[in-house]
Amino acid sequence: MVQYLLSVVTIVALLSSNGVSAFSQPSNNNIDVSTSLDAVSRRDVLATSAATALVSAVPLEALANEMPNPKDIQNGKADLDGVKKFAFNGVYRDKKHPEGYRVLVGAINKEGSVTMQDTPDGKTYTLCTKVFKDESGELALNMDFSSYRESYPNDVIATVSKNGNIKFPDGNVWKKEVGVIGVYIDGFAPYPKYRRIIRKDMVTKGNNLAVDMVSGKKTFVVCGQDLGKGGVVIDFPGKTCAGKVDTYLGTISWVDGNVWTKV
Repeated sequence: MVQYLLSVVTIVALLSSNGVSAFSQPSNNNIDVSTSLDAVSRRDVLATSAATALVSAVPLEALANEMPNPKDIQNGKADLDGVKKFAFNGVYRDKKHPEGYRVLVGAINKEGSVTMQDTPDGKTYTLCTKVFKDESGELALNMDFSSYRESYPNDVIATVSKNGNIKFPDGNVWKKEVGVIGVYIDGFAPYPKYRRIIRKDMVTKGNNLAVDMVSGKKTFVVCGQDLGKGGVVIDFPGKTCAGKVDTYLGTISWVDGNVWTKV
């Protein structure tokens, strides 16, 4: 259950018999509180999580009580230039697959991608796409759906509406998610090579979140919770961090000074 987030990196370090892992306690006994994480291998993440699972299952509420109140965290500076440049990037909801998701990432006139899943236990597809401006100057996407369905074409042209939604020739519409759900620029790392994607956890549902930490070609998923006006809590490997959400600016500010900006 996501309510019982795995934590306590110090104990993991003490119990590990395989040497220092990617998230072991440093020798100077200072625990890293940075929210900008370099990608680690899936084996390292699983090893850390497994070792922690043997020690404790700490309720989220208990962990949150030990962290700074998100409301006390200073608002950081939003990456407004990045938001403007990548405004069409984001997490989308397909009305034909309400329990799935679509994540669009890319830059204009460059190869991009759409990662999509129809159901929580379904296969994940990655589609090639290219964003360009059509003859009227509006944004459009050329998407290759052939890897999703063999009978589907490899050059579906969709348009990006002024409200941010994506409209297809057959009338289907992908609606861009609002609130804390979305694709974020990490203030400590270059976008889009490094990006943070917050999705609804459709397995446990409620206010639970799934967070894709993408660092180059490596990706791992962590869990969290949307606390509404209370902010957000994300369980990074070895540490749990509280962030202050500014829905007007589209930012999440962290106690280490890092700022994630929603595109």
